[in-house]
Amino acid sequence: MKDPLGKVQPRMLSRRFAERKTAGLMLALAVCLMAGCGFQLRAWDWAGQDLRIHVRANGGSALAAPLRQTLRQAGAPSSPSPAEADLVIRILNERRARRVASVAAGARAAEYELIASAQYSIRGGGKELLPPRWVEARRWFSIDRTSLAGSSEEQALIERELQAELVQHILRGLNVAVSAGQDPSSSPD
Repeated sequence: MKDPLGKVQPRMLSRRFAERKTAGLMLALAVCLMAGCGFQLRAWDWAGQDLRIHVRANGGSALAAPLRQTLRQAGAPSSPSPAEADLVIRILNERRARRVASVAAGARAAEYELIASAQYSIRGGGKELLPPRWVEARRWFSIDRTSLAGSSEEQALIERELQAELVQHILRGLNVAVSAGQDPSSSPD
């Protein structure tokens, strides 16, 4: 509250200070609780692993290069050939599809659904650690008839996001294969 001269009364100042202090303490408590329970942001850190990884795909694979780059950024040592690798990620098949999700007046497409999928497997130590499996990512986007160039740019951006999501799915599969307790470098082959 303000007095007739326009000055803020001391009671209001102390109340605002108390609210800010309480909010700060609640935030600090939340951070401490999250740190205490072992919460961590998900990250792929392969720098501590002593496994050389090779990504094998056919020549037309759009997924191999981003997968190799993500593994390199995560600190995974790469192998130039499958024979020298401890783990081989094989990209067996890739598919991309676009279908009409909804129609506007005049029988024109108003929304599209983009679907990207990939089939992969993981081998290590002469055996298949993860049998061939499919992973899939989907997104919807609206068509802006006033800016078709913007819509095509949005579609390209969404396709890159789908590709990144497929890479994350494959990395989760790699994590499962490695953490399953099977050391691919100790196989008697």
